[in-house]
Amino acid sequence: MSVVRDVVRWFRRWRRGRARHSGIPYWLMVQGYLVLVPFALLFVITAAVCGARNAYDVMLQIASPGEVGYQWLTVPLSMGGWLIVPGFAGALAGIVVVEVTSNRRGRQADRPGGRARSGEIPRLNWLQYYRHDHDIPDYFALRFAQRHGSDWKLAQDHWEILIERFLTIEAFDRRLGARVVMAQAVSAVAYFLHGLSGKCPECAKVARPNE
Repeated sequence: MSVVRDVVRWFRRWRRGRARHSGIPYWLMVQGYLVLVPFALLFVITAAVCGARNAYDVMLQIASPGEVGYQWLTVPLSMGGWLIVPGFAGALAGIVVVEVTSNRRGRQADRPGGRARSGEIPRLNWLQYYRHDHDIPDYFALRFAQRHGSDWKLAQDHWEILIERFLTIEAFDRRLGARVVMAQAVSAVAYFLHGLSGKCPECAKVARPNE
């Protein structure tokens, strides 16, 4: 169960940190499933009716819909394969290039002896108890957790929400790559919260739901 919880928490952090991307990578993560899910469903249905090999050949233009039959399935699959597969392959190749470039810049920016930034929203306990290369105030994570009655899970949830909101503003140069954008957002939110007196903004929002 602990593995499942870790996966769920990682997915939540990944989902909330998607705005660190821009352009095609962001579209793929936010709306790409609207294209991929129906196309995958069409492929599965065609494979069930015509056979997996025939569906594969039609999708990649190896065989024509007329040769396989069931054109009410194979024609849309062939058109989808012609339009979608090359587009997504090119988009994924572009993402790989951007990530490699971003990782290289991130490693160059990392301070000696520190732990490299991953590009995901960092965990508060990691920021507090492990070596890292984020520019944040000393003991920030511990103080933020104390604002939540030392409830680290609640503090982590609010921390991720605030990072997600900061990532949606246009203050970050996304041409520098996702890792750099996330590092800038982490620093901005940490110093904003460090200079803020009183409750965490999310706690205050929960306390005044109608405002």
